Amino acid sequence: YCKYDWFIEDYCMKYCGPDSANLVQRRETWTESVIKFSPKGSYLSTCHKQGIALWGGPNFKRVARFIHPQVSYFQFSPCERYFVTYSKQPISPEDPQNLILWETRSETNRRAFTLPVLNYWPYFKWSHDGQYFATITGDNLSIYTTPSMKLLNKKLNVQNIRDFVWCPCENWIAYWQSENKDIPARVTIMSLPSCEPIASKNLFNVTNIEIFWQNSGNYLAVKVDRIMKNRESENVFEIFRLREKDVPVENFEIKSKVLSLSWDPKGPRFALIQGDQGRTDVSFYRIGEKIAQIGKTLMNKKCNTIKWSPLGQYCVLAGLNNFAFDGVLEFWDIGSDTPTMMEAGEHFMVTHLAWDPTGRYVCSSNSYGGHSVENGYFMWSFQGTKLYETSLEGFVQFQWRPRPPSLLTDAHLKEIKKNMKSYARDFEIKDKLSKSKASKELIEKRRRVYDEYMAYRKRKDQELKALCLQYEEIRSDSVEEEFVEEIVEFFIKEEVEPANDTKE
Repeated sequence: YCKYDWFIEDYCMKYCGPDSANLVQRRETWTESVIKFSPKGSYLSTCHKQGIALWGGPNFKRVARFIHPQVSYFQFSPCERYFVTYSKQPISPEDPQNLILWETRSETNRRAFTLPVLNYWPYFKWSHDGQYFATITGDNLSIYTTPSMKLLNKKLNVQNIRDFVWCPCENWIAYWQSENKDIPARVTIMSLPSCEPIASKNLFNVTNIEIFWQNSGNYLAVKVDRIMKNRESENVFEIFRLREKDVPVENFEIKSKVLSLSWDPKGPRFALIQGDQGRTDVSFYRIGEKIAQIGKTLMNKKCNTIKWSPLGQYCVLAGLNNFAFDGVLEFWDIGSDTPTMMEAGEHFMVTHLAWDPTGRYVCSSNSYGGHSVENGYFMWSFQGTKLYETSLEGFVQFQWRPRPPSLLTDAHLKEIKKNMKSYARDFEIKDKLSKSKASKELIEKRRRVYDEYMAYRKRKDQELKALCLQYEEIRSDSVEEEFVEEIVEFFIKEEVEPANDTKE
């Protein structure tokens, strides 16, 4: 996490355990602005007046530096091979370029652009593997390829293009075009590098469109906002089934206003928040042969955000940056046919919520940028148990360090899950230890006393064995003596007493 102390930042890196966090690194003035981990957790980036520094290794030594004064925004590519920096000021009066693409390891400038002042970020959106990056320039979709940093073929002329989103696991782009006179709005999914369309659909009476990819790329949800003849708005969802033949599209309508949609990262489920900011309902849906609702709609929930566990199935309903919601956090299990609330908690004035990469912990935080009082963070288990809380004056930012993809294959993961019962004993011992009421200091003291006693006992056993050997040697060298028994008599004294004669 990062916190401000007037104009001095104090950055701490901690390892999260079941009951506390152990300090890994702590440095003052480590950054002058925000911090950011790379997508795979290999680097930590810090922002300075002269540019950006990257830190890595066991002790987080500086491994790279990018000289670009007054950087406003910066970004890693998903593969971590490239790094993007942007400043509202040009590099120099002679060089007006203000957006630079760097190669991370060599720290070389691979390409630079001259852009106007940007009020949004990122300017470039990257494909999942870092092979392509793209942006919208007017009515053109500009797609660049790495490592050449050149345009892929030519700029694609897409009239009235408004937005595009990369697929999380394939080199596919989904983009939408707004209506223009008699030409309807259109959603298109395009494959690269061929730039051939995979699927598309025309839409009418559209005011806005939002695109949501599922993590596995099996489905694409398109939220369509429409204005009807009676001037009322409605939400229609178009679900593209990308892995099925001819990419069928299924739609369904939601009568109430939909505030957000979020996919389960590991399954064919998604959640909707409906209603107004002051009163919201939550619904869960599963995609099978048809789209079916999971259980009943959860009514009158104090939430405006749904955060899914990275492993799926579990989610948290939270009301962020809203006093009316009282910082209520609800932990839900969506694995069965009926959603089950495991636990409910509260973190007043909560501004951010973040799952750790393992899906075991959730951190809720109240940053200085959102509120100037009660800054700090709470740590929760995935089941909603509050593990501990920390108050930090001037607390600004909290980030989990990402983990690289697992080296295990799907077959290995299945084998581990199959033999999970054989590991149950070790896990139970660890669980009992973590649930013990004894403090960590007391456990360490007991362990230290036990180790000292065992070392003392071992030392004394060795000394006893050495003494036994010495006694045996002494006994073997001794000669047994022969003893002769003699009886000695001593004359001490002799007494003579006269005998008295008795006359009758």
